[in-house]
This record gives sequence, C-alpha cells and structure tokens, in this order.
Amino acid sequence: MRYPFRLFLSAVLLTGLTGCSQEEELTSLNVSAADYAGQGIRGYSVVDPNDPKNRGGGESLTPYSAGGITCCYQIPKQWHEGLQVDVVVTYPLEGDTTDERSESLAKRQAEGTMQQTIRVDVPEYETPAKGTLWVQFLPDEKANVVVSNFDPPHEDFPGEVKGWPVPSDEYRRKLVDRELADIESRLERNQKNLAEFKDSPGKSLEKFWGVFTRTRSERIEGLSGPQDPKFKPLLEEYLTNFIKHDRQRIELLREVRP
Repeated sequence: MRYPFRLFLSAVLLTGLTGCSQEEELTSLNVSAADYAGQGIRGYSVVDPNDPKNRGGGESLTPYSAGGITCCYQIPKQWHEGLQVDVVVTYPLEGDTTDERSESLAKRQAEGTMQQTIRVDVPEYETPAKGTLWVQFLPDEKANVVVSNFDPPHEDFPGEVKGWPVPSDEYRRKLVDRELADIESRLERNQKNLAEFKDSPGKSLEKFWGVFTRTRSERIEGLSGPQDPKFKPLLEEYLTNFIKHDRQRIELLREVRP
C-alpha cells in the first residue's frame, strides 16, 4: 500500500518541479525614450500588463528629443511570441497660454484622460536580453518598443524607426520665433537703458551698480562704488556690447528661420 502513495508523491513533486522550470527567467534593462511625434511627453512609464509592480521610466521629453537612462524594467531573458508591454504616457496640455492649458487640464480631468495606455508588442530581440528598452513615441499617439544594445542611430539598431528624431520646420520656426521675441524685447530694453545712461548718467550708474553687485560682482571688483571713474566707461561698454550682440543674434536667427 505504500507504493501507490510514493508514486503519487513523486508525481506531485515532479509536477511542482516542472512548474518551476517553466517560470520565465527575467533580466533588468535600463529604459530610455525618444519623441518622434514632436508633441513632447510630460511623463511615461513602461508597465508589465501582468505585473503592475514591474515598471520603469518616468521622465519628461521636450518635442523631438531623446531622454536619458532611467531604471529599470524586467523582461524575459528569452523573447517569446505574444510578449507585450503597456506604455503609460502623460501628454503635455494643449495650448500656448495659461488659459488654454487650464481649459485642456479641465477637459482631461472631466474625461478621465490624464494618462493614456498604449499596449505595444515587443519585437524579437537577442538572447539573452541586454542593453536598453527603447520607447519610441510616434505620431497619432502610437509607440514602438525596442530591446537593443545599440542606440537608434546605430546601423545595427533593430527597430523599424532608426536615427534620432528630426524636428519639423514648423517646430523649428516656433523655437526661432520664441527666441527672436525674447531677444528683441531685451534689445529694446537695453537701447532704452543706454539712452537713459547718456541723458542721466548718475541715475543709471546707481541703478546698474546694484545690478552688477548682484549678478556680475567680478566685473566691478576693486571699484569703490557707482561714482568710481572706472565704472562709467565699463557700463557704457557693457550696454553697447550687449546691444551689438543682440542685433547680430537677431540677424542670424532671421537667416536660419525655416
């Protein structure tokens, strides 16, 4: 009567051992991402659909940029059919003004769409898995993931989308116009400051002595104060050079604007 029990026990043990051997062996990979859509990313994470505790990523991306390395996502050392990940992403709010962004925020909160989840198939990778899990954000709120020991520009990068993101002409114009507006505003202020300096140097010397004391103390080292004879030519040269530099920068930006 003991033999059937022993056979039963052996069968149970073998079944347990077989189950253990079928468990996937995992390895940890760094996570990085690149935005090819030009929308920018407020934040993202890569999440295991079967284990929410297994997640990596999390940084923000400016439009058409690539992020740094973050830690860590566990993935099977050996690829298999049906392997998927969830890319949980928070996109930037729509709009250029505070009011427009506030309206976008309220709309997302009402719709429950503060975050979006993109389920992505993981393409085949080398065994054992190594390198980085790349997330490539694509137009139409889609995404690719690629496990590779190479960056996207490398000739051996296995992903369908290769190379770093290339900014669109529209986005480049937006950046140039933003910088132009800032520099033109600063140029106007400094031209006004120079005119005031020439009309009323005493008042300007007092004003800019405080500025230099707070932000450029090394430029006035050894000077006794705003009435020091050396400070007046120093300030005039400073304002003149600033105006000259801004005019040159404006000219260059207008030339390179797409």
